[in-house]
Amino acid sequence: MRSSSLFHAAVLVLSVAAGVRADWVGWRGTDGLGVSTDRDLPVHWSRTNGLAWTAVPPGSGASSPVVAGGRVWLTSQTPDTALHVVAYSEKDGSVIWDKTVAKRRVRSHQLHNMATPTPATDGRNSWVLFGTGDVACLDEGGKVVWHRDLAAEYGAYNANHGYGSSPLLSGGRLYIAWMHQGPSFLLALDAATGKNVWKQDRTLGAREEGNDSYSSPLVVRDSGRTDIVVSGAEAMTGHDPATGAVLWTLGGLQVPHPYGRTISGPAAGDGRIVAVASGFQNRGFAVAVPSGKTGKLGEDDRSWTLNRYSPDCPTPVVYQGRVYLIRDDGNASCVDAASGKVRWQERLFSADVKVSPVAGDGKVYFTSGRANCVVMRAGDQPEILARNDLDETTLSTPTPLAGRVYVRTEKALYSFRN
Repeated sequence: MRSSSLFHAAVLVLSVAAGVRADWVGWRGTDGLGVSTDRDLPVHWSRTNGLAWTAVPPGSGASSPVVAGGRVWLTSQTPDTALHVVAYSEKDGSVIWDKTVAKRRVRSHQLHNMATPTPATDGRNSWVLFGTGDVACLDEGGKVVWHRDLAAEYGAYNANHGYGSSPLLSGGRLYIAWMHQGPSFLLALDAATGKNVWKQDRTLGAREEGNDSYSSPLVVRDSGRTDIVVSGAEAMTGHDPATGAVLWTLGGLQVPHPYGRTISGPAAGDGRIVAVASGFQNRGFAVAVPSGKTGKLGEDDRSWTLNRYSPDCPTPVVYQGRVYLIRDDGNASCVDAASGKVRWQERLFSADVKVSPVAGDGKVYFTSGRANCVVMRAGDQPEILARNDLDETTLSTPTPLAGRVYVRTEKALYSFRN
């Protein structure tokens, strides 16, 4: 594993140095970390400034656009409950193909529908997961290669607000977190065939809604080791990607209110992994532990614990030695990744923030539920570079890639450029 990890790191360094773009292949990009390695990412945009193209997806959804191989993939659900996967041209936004995978819906919160999980891609094939439990692989022509119904196989997803976790594509496998008030597990599928590689039960003893998790798994590569990290049920766990075995567990993520579900996902970078305990009503907290640990982690293993600044919904991003967080009420924070020292806090929006920040090119992108984006310079001082307002409803995280930013709203998919 060490040689594999070093190879991955070397390729990343060489790619950045050479200016080669790293495609945005899933929820929050490579490994789910929310960081773009591209340069010259846009700062200013609007419908009349820097708009490359606009597309109108069928129906609506909260999934984020993934971009690779000259294409942009998105999922959506139409009023007739059809679950769509659409491939667009990265160049001009034209529809390459539009495929219906299934046609149904189950219970979910009114804010979203079955098209909340973000697709994954290798630049040719795409993998999609819907809130119904339908998971499928589609080839470059839009043909369904394989399809499974996880709800039919393992029981309906029983969470108060509906399914929201995105699949993670890594090393030829598709990782799916299924955490709810029922038998919970982490599942690894062979991406080519859809068959189980392993299934790791993940029932940790949380009570009622505390079992619910809408967060997505991510990959942590450090010290020659690769972990699949999952957060939910009042704990964060690291798993061996080969077997699913639990490498380490961080418990103690209970919160002092009855709404203990996990929405904000784990974040990682600079030798730290960050977990967020539900920040509902600003009563949650964030915890960081060093990567590379094993066993049951306790208080002594924590690098730091941060109160008052933790979000409820948005997932933090770790970038250039700092952790950037934003609460649902619009207060953003910058924290030193190693020490947990708060560098700054700034109110960016009045409220209604469910979208996770992303970073790249020395910038951090914070987006509100109205698709209004504040671009800040990464650093120890709060410096706003731009405020870009669209004033359209969104739950989708923007995609910064190759001199563009892709923004998905309830009504449209936008591609903005410098």
